[in-house]
Amino acid sequence: MVRRPYHEVKDESGKMKDEKKKSKRNQHLHLSSFTRSVHLSERGSVSIEMVFFLLIFVVAFFGTVEMARAISVKHALDVGTYRAARYLSIVPSDHATARNMIQTELDRNVLGGAGSVQMTVEMPSQVFQTVFSVTAEIAYQPVIPLMVFAPKTLRVVHAQSIEAYP
Repeated sequence: MVRRPYHEVKDESGKMKDEKKKSKRNQHLHLSSFTRSVHLSERGSVSIEMVFFLLIFVVAFFGTVEMARAISVKHALDVGTYRAARYLSIVPSDHATARNMIQTELDRNVLGGAGSVQMTVEMPSQVFQTVFSVTAEIAYQPVIPLMVFAPKTLRVVHAQSIEAYP
């Protein structure tokens, strides 16, 4: 039996074993280049996922802030209207001061968002123990990035009886 060098030994199919090794090596290189290309193609996917996450997060965050602002403005309008109704129960003819009380309360609001208030008073007469109501309205426009909302009207009504005895 004649020994041949390793690279010249043939297998059953008649091909050289060295070629078989080369083809395995080429397959390995091909697979590693495939995984490398897949890995490279996924490189930007984190950035895309981050953009989608940030869009949702920003809208949710500003939506929460706007909801808090709307509640704060509504509360300030409620407190101001109550104080105006209480003032009008003692001084029934001074509507200007009552309106300024509501506006002052809205201006003190920490989160802002207060425009000009519209106040209406339904007072049948200025006689002692007459029940009247004070209605205050304000236009509120929510501001959320990437979203558009129609202006809302916030309305508060307080009823009181006249306590000023003539």
